[in-house]
Amino acid sequence: MHPDDLMPRLSYAGLVPAALLEPPAVEVLPGAVSRLQLPYRTLQGWRPLQLDLHLPAAATGPVPVVVYVHGGSFLAGRPTMGPWRSLPASGVAVASIAYRLAGEAAFPEPVEDVRAALAWLATDGARYGVDPTRIALWGSSAGGYLALLAAMTGRRSLGRPIDDPGAVPDLAAVVAHYPVTDPTRLREDADGGDERQVATVEAAMAAFFTGATDVPTALVDHLDDTEHLPPVLLQHGDDDHRVALAQSQRLARALEERGRAVGLRVVPGADHGDPVFESTELVGEVLAFLSDHGVA
Repeated sequence: MHPDDLMPRLSYAGLVPAALLEPPAVEVLPGAVSRLQLPYRTLQGWRPLQLDLHLPAAATGPVPVVVYVHGGSFLAGRPTMGPWRSLPASGVAVASIAYRLAGEAAFPEPVEDVRAALAWLATDGARYGVDPTRIALWGSSAGGYLALLAAMTGRRSLGRPIDDPGAVPDLAAVVAHYPVTDPTRLREDADGGDERQVATVEAAMAAFFTGATDVPTALVDHLDDTEHLPPVLLQHGDDDHRVALAQSQRLARALEERGRAVGLRVVPGADHGDPVFESTELVGEVLAFLSDHGVA
């Protein structure tokens, strides 16, 4: 039996003082006002899932928001990671989310966590100043895989559905940095690369996808069932020793063949998680892409 079926969910409003349920606004990033550790999903048997919401300090009205999904090979990572930190100063809010890792829940449950964060922003984000009609997704590495799959499947649940799948909003755009796109072909795509790194990634994949027999794990296998996929921007280094460039190239070709809007930015000499992805140039390209699609 699923832990969520064992008993009714607790109402924390009656157990915790209101002041402790609502994190105060703090200033931890230039040009941003932040609400840290806002709960967006509560499941029985797991910790409440939280996100950090960073809002433009100079905002005078509702602002667009990017939901960021961190990397970490599905085994590690935290919402403070990522190349998004300059976005609030540019007028774009960021909701950087925690999701269940491979030691807590296997595929496809973390995709439902991403979907739940999107639904929370669509329904509750307005009271923090977020425009629920201008939401984009951005993920890196493992987070790129989750972001892309959540965008492709929209309101169609892959695991145990969130409380209100209908609340999941349409997305304006999705960005992925050096994403996994086909876990079954990581070694093939590595093409004689760093054996130690390839083996590490394969072990992480095996942990995360344990028991995944009914849901396809390759992103291209979901494309023909995708009703609404927003424009996609992929950024990937051509010297990536962990997730080879071929992973992004294959997905880009498949999207182009189906007439989907996609851009692939190949970064010369960049390895996996290279600091260049946080550079003014590459983040500027992301901002320009978001602006082209109404999110900046």
